Amino acid sequence: MQETVLSTLIYKYNPYARFLVVLYIVSMLVLCLFICDIIPLYIMWTALCIWAIPLVYAGISKKTVFNFRCIDSRLLTLSPSAIKVGKERYPVKDTSIELHINAYDGFVYRIRKEGLLTPQTTHGNNNMLLFTYKGVTYDNEFHLSNYGSYTTLYKLVGQWQAAGVRITVKENFTREFVTRQYEKMNRPKRKY
Repeated sequence: MQETVLSTLIYKYNPYARFLVVLYIVSMLVLCLFICDIIPLYIMWTALCIWAIPLVYAGISKKTVFNFRCIDSRLLTLSPSAIKVGKERYPVKDTSIELHINAYDGFVYRIRKEGLLTPQTTHGNNNMLLFTYKGVTYDNEFHLSNYGSYTTLYKLVGQWQAAGVRITVKENFTREFVTRQYEKMNRPKRKY
């Protein structure tokens, strides 16, 4: 029988993001300081608003140079017997696991806004694996790329629970809700 294994991307803190944000802001202010006597004040304020757009975009977008996190070169590999982060291996039987599951990439759900049901799509990030091994706690934010990786993760959770691993699972959406939404999105279209 084939062992259930999930390999996925993890995120790490981007050490250059704060430096880039500060450099961007300081350069904007220094430039404004030098040209404030030449250009009228209303044009200066308009330029500052336009220069702030990349920072706002960075705050709401998925991937930019200003993001405080980036993709790690190591892979997170989960199996019934071990958790591997890059080349480091942690046996599951000796760990205490806390798992926060958000959703997979491309998961579509609907929320009610102003009386209308508005579709929302997740990016598959914001899933967290916290585990304690020999008194040290490790946390990894990981990516679920599709529905298959989402179901594989839940198979692993079931296998860990059956093996007696101390595990806590917190989910933003229940498994039943995600399955219903997936089936609804992949239902064959009716032909008229």
